Amino acid sequence: MEWIEVQRAQQEWAAKGSPPCDHPHIEKERIQGSDTGDKVCTTCGQCFFNGKPV
Repeated sequence: MEWIEVQRAQQEWAAKGSPPCDHPHIEKERIQGSDTGDKVCTTCGQCFFNGKPV
């Protein structure tokens, strides 16, 4: 998931009041196609590093 898409997901999730998310789908985070080493929830935009939320 591209970084700009992560930002959009986070904004949309915040607009919904930031309800709890069970993070149903996790993808690698990318910036202009390059892997950042982080993973993100495609639903709420939560970032994960080494499997833990950051």
